[in-house]
Amino acid sequence: MYKHLIKIIIFIIVSLSVLFFYHSISQPLSCETNCNFTITKGENLRNIASRLEMENFISSSMIFQIYFKLKGGERDIKAGDYCFDLPVSIKDVYNIITSKQSAQNNHFLIAEGETLLEIEENLKEKGLIDKDSSLKKWQLRDFFDLLGINESQPINFGIFSKMSPDVSLEGFLYPDSYHLPQGLTEKEILSIFIKNFVSKVYNDLSKAIETNLSLNINGKTRDFYNILIMASLLEKEVLCFEEKQMVADILWRRLDDEFLLQVDATICYAQYESFKKCSLNRDLFKLDSPYNTYLYKGLPPTPINNPGIESLKAVLQPKANNYWYYLTDRSTGNTIFSENYDDHLEAREKYF
Repeated sequence: MYKHLIKIIIFIIVSLSVLFFYHSISQPLSCETNCNFTITKGENLRNIASRLEMENFISSSMIFQIYFKLKGGERDIKAGDYCFDLPVSIKDVYNIITSKQSAQNNHFLIAEGETLLEIEENLKEKGLIDKDSSLKKWQLRDFFDLLGINESQPINFGIFSKMSPDVSLEGFLYPDSYHLPQGLTEKEILSIFIKNFVSKVYNDLSKAIETNLSLNINGKTRDFYNILIMASLLEKEVLCFEEKQMVADILWRRLDDEFLLQVDATICYAQYESFKKCSLNRDLFKLDSPYNTYLYKGLPPTPINNPGIESLKAVLQPKANNYWYYLTDRSTGNTIFSENYDDHLEAREKYF
């Protein structure tokens, strides 16, 4: 009789505990207005639960943790900024913070033609990276794990074939609109940009890009890195796609004939690594820098910005013409072409 009574008491206690548990996880949060809550990258369940209880979002951090462990969702928690629309319970919180779609992300735009330094400044302004961060420290080799490349083997992965592992990320941060969760590391943010670069370049240029990335343009073999550099020049020189194609033909011919490319945008990059601050004067054209295409023949050593897909297409599909010189009409943005230097000088007098 006594043992039977003990069993009944234990059963009642367990039942009440289960009822209390399920009642607790179904209770709405206690905050009075929309509940804003931030989870940082790498924050553990215990800390999240403790903060929720301290901020009066939940009544028990212990029940919150038990529920997560029972559901097996501890590893699925997503960093980000959350706004819990009332009423919401612990069960709702679980579904929200383990869902990839629920975090309020920071909108971030990389505009076509922005440089590494300009992107860095914009990331800092939004608080997405530390104020003392420098994106210049990163090299392609730092993302071999992302690209599935073994550093001990030659780089033969798609668009990164034949490239030095030491190249900077200038040119590889794809211009696009991004939604970046709060708390991402610097490398994770850059990985998002680079993954998008790989994806978009293959999707948009698959017909133009051969498997080994050695492309025949104007009768010459071009590797992809040189194509990327050339596209970055076009990005800052010309607005219209058809005119970009014509300027691409001019620059490829100048390159092949060992003429100076004489691209003004390279002077800005040589001095500032930014086009926001650029103000050209005669002295800057004498700047001793490998990026100065008025002093040094050939392409600059790296891209001078992060070009858009249209500039890449124009470089891959140059439009044959008989011109050797060009300039931009500053009042209209149109490109003025000339077949010889004398005509070019006349155009300068007219449009400048």
